[in-house]
Amino acid sequence: MARPTEISDLMNLITTDVRSIISDEIALVKAELKPSIRRVGVGSGLFGGAAYFVISATIILWFTIAAGFSWLYAATTSMSGWACVFFGTLTGFFLLLVTAGVFVLLAAKSFSKIKGPEIAPESVGKSMTAIMTGIEDGTDRVDAELHAPSIDEAH
Repeated sequence: MARPTEISDLMNLITTDVRSIISDEIALVKAELKPSIRRVGVGSGLFGGAAYFVISATIILWFTIAAGFSWLYAATTSMSGWACVFFGTLTGFFLLLVTAGVFVLLAAKSFSKIKGPEIAPESVGKSMTAIMTGIEDGTDRVDAELHAPSIDEAH
């Protein structure tokens, strides 16, 4: 029959090893995801910047730029005053949309560089296979020891 002290010691050792393996796997996943999380933050910030420019452009900058282009059209063309205001406003609007588009392209570029973990899933799979194999082997050995005839039963 199996000695309880040895089995409990083995179980404690197995528990400690499994906890260590799981802790190492979590650390590996964190290390692999850290650069991707940073890129998500940068991309989100760039999208936030684009949103800021879209909102600010339609409220504040639009009027200022439109007035500047209206003055430029009035000074360089023979258009009427209202035509200069219209084309100045339209030019300012498109210029601000181009600025927002540049931010969106930069954000999309940042997001395209995001990677998922590559090593961790494979490592977790190998670790889990090793753990399951070890548990099965240990269970088989304990069963064999429990069902093995003792010296007293043989005589």
